[in-house]
Amino acid sequence: MNERRTILEVNNLDAGYPGNLVLRDVNFTLKEREILAIIGQNGSGKSTLVKTICGLLLKKGGQIHFKGEQLNNTAPHELTGMGISYFAQGGLVMPALTVQEHLQLAGLKRAGKHQKGHFQDAFALFPKLMDMRKKRAGNLSGGERQMLSFATLLMQDTSTWLLDEPTAGLAPEMVDFTIDFLMKANQERGITMLLVEHNMEVAFQLASHVAITKEGTLTQKFTGQEFLQKDYLDKIFFN
Repeated sequence: MNERRTILEVNNLDAGYPGNLVLRDVNFTLKEREILAIIGQNGSGKSTLVKTICGLLLKKGGQIHFKGEQLNNTAPHELTGMGISYFAQGGLVMPALTVQEHLQLAGLKRAGKHQKGHFQDAFALFPKLMDMRKKRAGNLSGGERQMLSFATLLMQDTSTWLLDEPTAGLAPEMVDFTIDFLMKANQERGITMLLVEHNMEVAFQLASHVAITKEGTLTQKFTGQEFLQKDYLDKIFFN
């Protein structure tokens, strides 16, 4: 069986904020079609890591490569053109825009019939959005905003998703909905994912591998089975 190619490679990454270095010497690889979940205690650097990779924070040191090409503090909108989407905590919603305007903006680079096909795909998966396409996002419920955020991801037509806390603040039924959507996106569409997740139950349901932010860096990757069999949850996460 052929080994899956490396999609994202992070080497000796230092990241943080002015006067506050949060992460030091972070190293990991993300393979094609893999879901790597980053878990850790609050304030341990999970979101800092994904924000640095997607260009919202300037890296302090080290290198990030996407499909062999170095990312040098590349802006999020540039990453989309390369095949990377970023899902911000709270979703991808601008309250003043309508549902249709969100999807049109997300699909700007998909002109003509190609864009139309993605509209059809998004509405087929989320038929509720079709009925509310002229409704402003600020008037949507939490579940409807989550649907819109996922439809926006589909419109961007990217193959790698960086997801920052996609289940934060959701009702239990929408957490289940999110798990189902992401699992199908990975299995049926081949989407590669880096998933930052506070809910460890969600992380273990979705992830092919898990790593932990701890003491200013990132542990090695584990499969879920390795993690549970060797009691890493107590030894690494809870000291």
